[in-house]
Amino acid sequence: KQWYQRRVPITAGIDNQDTYLQERERNIKTIYSKIEELGSMMGRLSQMIANQGETISLLDTNVTDIQTNVDAAHSELLKYFQSISSNRWLMFKVFGILIVFFIIFVVFMA
Repeated sequence: KQWYQRRVPITAGIDNQDTYLQERERNIKTIYSKIEELGSMMGRLSQMIANQGETISLLDTNVTDIQTNVDAAHSELLKYFQSISSNRWLMFKVFGILIVFFIIFVVFMA
């Protein structure tokens, strides 16, 4: 009887230890799967960051091109304004001559 009583606690201890090891194994597998999932998420995040870096680079290039185009348009508008200003005096001269001819025509022909 004494040998049997000693045997039961030893077996119960082994069962408890086996259950503990199985639970630990499950926990380790869960942690490992979570780490793999986290690694996958980090990979996707780094890909998104790389894509956004490319987008920002394209935006920077586009802004530089826009600035160049705006400066070129501004200089072309200034040239056009100067051209119109010089042509305005020509229009005033032609209009003045037409008025003079009209007055001469009305006064002397009427």
